[in-house]
Amino acid sequence: METTNQDEYLNQTLQLAIERMRDAGYSLDAIIDIEINPDLQFMGYAKIDSHSSTIVIADWALDSEMLGGLILHELAHIYFTENQYPSHKPELIQEIIYSIIHSEGLSNVEGSFLTECFSHLQNILVDDLVFELMNSKKETKLIQEFFLTWMSDSPTGNHIVDTSLLTRNAFAIASLKRRNIFFNVDKEMESRNEKFLSFYKIDKTDTNNSKKFIRLETFLETINLKNDSNFRNILLQYFELLINLLQPKDIFLDKLK
Repeated sequence: METTNQDEYLNQTLQLAIERMRDAGYSLDAIIDIEINPDLQFMGYAKIDSHSSTIVIADWALDSEMLGGLILHELAHIYFTENQYPSHKPELIQEIIYSIIHSEGLSNVEGSFLTECFSHLQNILVDDLVFELMNSKKETKLIQEFFLTWMSDSPTGNHIVDTSLLTRNAFAIASLKRRNIFFNVDKEMESRNEKFLSFYKIDKTDTNNSKKFIRLETFLETINLKNDSNFRNILLQYFELLINLLQPKDIFLDKLK
């Protein structure tokens, strides 16, 4: 596809997504642009400002059937930021993360793990809006197949990396269960996760990995964001589940309440 045609196609897709959100009651105030980054290794992201935002797309994502869904997802992040949802207040999020890192004495790598895994919590809340709009049978099938590709079945041997992969598995399964579309791919997703868990070890004495995974997956499936105070409690509970996967011990919630 020539550059001119690419730009026209992207802008048309963006405008259709903005109109789709507006028609559903989610109007956006910011000026929104879209651009292609040929070096981007993942599908895309949003650079969000108070008055203008840019959605950046990998060039290979232009061929994906999930392009429209990706643009809706990034628009939802912009909408949540504009409307000051607690999940999109950087100062609040960083304050909580830093307090946990300090109280637990976490390493830089462990702190980065918490920050990375926060995106799953943020995305599952944002996708409540996105899944509301993507509700056709074709879109449901695309979503199911997309999250199936997120599932890992083989640990790497690096415990922090493996915990991150396991958290991603929980996010993928919870995303479909939360919207009652965990069918057709359910057996394959569960099989991959069970295979992963069969090799995943915290230490030689730990035998509760499946229970810990179920608690994390159930948490992501059922969370309900109400206000800033509710969000702080949600985030503390979420990080408690994550750290419990990293290290089998009673941890920090009592210190931070």
